[in-house]
Amino acid sequence: MPEPIIFYDLPGNAAKDIAWSPNTWKARFALNMKGVPYRTVWVEYPEIADLAKKLGAHHTSIRDEKPHYTLPMIYDPSTGRAISDSYKIALYLDATYPSPHVLFPAGTESFQAIFTDIFEERVGIWIYRILALDSMRQLPPRSQAYFRQTREVLLGGRLEDIAPEGEGVRDLYMTGDMPLFSDAVIASYANWIKRVLGTDSKEWNDLMVAEEGWWAKLIQAFDTWEVVDKEWLEVALLSPSV
Repeated sequence: MPEPIIFYDLPGNAAKDIAWSPNTWKARFALNMKGVPYRTVWVEYPEIADLAKKLGAHHTSIRDEKPHYTLPMIYDPSTGRAISDSYKIALYLDATYPSPHVLFPAGTESFQAIFTDIFEERVGIWIYRILALDSMRQLPPRSQAYFRQTREVLLGGRLEDIAPEGEGVRDLYMTGDMPLFSDAVIASYANWIKRVLGTDSKEWNDLMVAEEGWWAKLIQAFDTWEVVDKEWLEVALLSPSV
């Protein structure tokens, strides 16, 4: 049996299994939907760049004219490949492990790429503004400082002063009988609300009745793949074995 993929994730204390980030949940959902064996290594924000450089993972953007490195990230011992960015990870999983579940059926990749960009631009940023402060508070101390510094620059103000703009979200119904990566993107943001604010929060309960219960049905469907590999939950510091 091949060695499991190493999946690098961000630890927090909002959820009992410490997995909270919507960006890393996109890739975790993809791994779980594919049924590919993997194990988690927990990495704090200040350690991401050094890890990416060590593994040879590509930067995901340019900030201040410098490469910027982010999670999720995977290292596949079977191929020696290190991949960052949830969308690229999903594409890699489909190409390398094509069965049994296909995340990008033939002819859907362009549509899913456009959908993901639009969703994150119009809806993801709205949720981001709601959850930025609470997301920071549930991080380990070193990551809190990093998160505040970088997000306040990104959002243009103190996290305590940032409020969501607009009301509600538009209809995001996805067609088809089989969940795709686009569905995992949506579920990841809903999962973020649940894990950071909790199921007793007003935001979560408002979401569960929005769109005539469509969000609640989506979350219920993704319960199957909302799994964190328990064996590695105690490993909360960077300790790559590659």
